[in-house]
Amino acid sequence: MILCQIDIEMSKILSKTVRFSIADSDFYFKKIMIKTLMENPFYMAINDCNNGHELINRIYRRQEDVFIIELFMPVLSGIEAIRYIRKNNTETPIITYSGTYQKDMAEILSKIPNIYYCQKESCIIKEIIKGRIISDTFDYEDYSKKWEQQPLEVQEYMNRKKQSEGELSSTEIQLMKFCYEGFSNKEIGEKLNLSNRTIDTYINRLTEKLGLKTKLHLIRYCVENGYYNSST
Repeated sequence: MILCQIDIEMSKILSKTVRFSIADSDFYFKKIMIKTLMENPFYMAINDCNNGHELINRIYRRQEDVFIIELFMPVLSGIEAIRYIRKNNTETPIITYSGTYQKDMAEILSKIPNIYYCQKESCIIKEIIKGRIISDTFDYEDYSKKWEQQPLEVQEYMNRKKQSEGELSSTEIQLMKFCYEGFSNKEIGEKLNLSNRTIDTYINRLTEKLGLKTKLHLIRYCVENGYYNSST
């Protein structure tokens, strides 16, 4: 009876475990993506690759529960890596993504089994793993329909993004980069010759301005919008 109970508990734990391999040429986005997933103690990174060539050369046996692959990478693109994987493995789910919706790629990917195409955002990828691959609570079909509409909205999106960026002062961008670099509010205050309370206020105002909730979301925004690499 005790052994049976242990088996049931082990089965529950294993059902939550997600082993993933990731390939993305954007080092900082990949770093954020891995950190985001590893917040869950049941998630484990098997391979951390910079391009498709590295990924396919590290696949020795089927040990992943999901592949996370950027579509556009140097050396060997994501689509070529996906095709290689699917020659011998049609079962393991693959999440692939791009910055903007690519209709031609979507058509190609629709013919490949067990694949999820989404926007390059850590929260979306995390939701697909949690709500689609592990359970059945994420409506991927509904998401896909909205994702398909992006080309019709891309100009409006770019205009909003440009306007939002234009509203960010050089101080706000610098503040965001300090957060990304791991400095505490006290350390940021010392660098800018401002009090800890003032820095707290500035960060709270900045997260509200960008529609974000926490300092961690601010760091993700910094990475996903390329501010970490700006000269400001």
